[in-house]
Amino acid sequence: MKVGDIVIVADLGEMKIYKAQPRDLEAEAGLKPDNVKLDLIDAKDYVVSHWKVNDIVTDQAGQFKGGSQGRGEFTQGSIGDRHELVKRVENEVIEAIAKDISDAVAANNPPKWYLGLPETIFDRVMEKVEAGVKDSLFMSLKKDLVKENKNKLVELFQKKLS
Repeated sequence: MKVGDIVIVADLGEMKIYKAQPRDLEAEAGLKPDNVKLDLIDAKDYVVSHWKVNDIVTDQAGQFKGGSQGRGEFTQGSIGDRHELVKRVENEVIEAIAKDISDAVAANNPPKWYLGLPETIFDRVMEKVEAGVKDSLFMSLKKDLVKENKNKLVELFQKKLS
């Protein structure tokens, strides 16, 4: 990792974007370009992924009986399945993560960029990232690194290189 590279780590709840800056004067002068520290340049929260279905939908399943109750008959109304809603919210967050990754890389135009995403969403996010941005990806880790110390991130990516 060298000065000017960016590191993006994300999960379904948040994203952090770091830029590699010189740690000391030697790194700043270009004598030791690998001696870098990460500075947080942007952070995003995906609040909707933390919501419960009850926060999004106002009625509980079964609260409104529905159906026909005329002429002595009773037919069942809606049973209130909401599993599609959970999937849809997750897909919207994944699309937002992919768009934010594409925008961050385009805005910063780094020499190299690194990515850390949980294995459960990695493939789904990467298929939605713009092709030009995806091609410029230098290294990725299929790990949830959002809560990881930023100094440890440099070590993790450099360890993977060796």
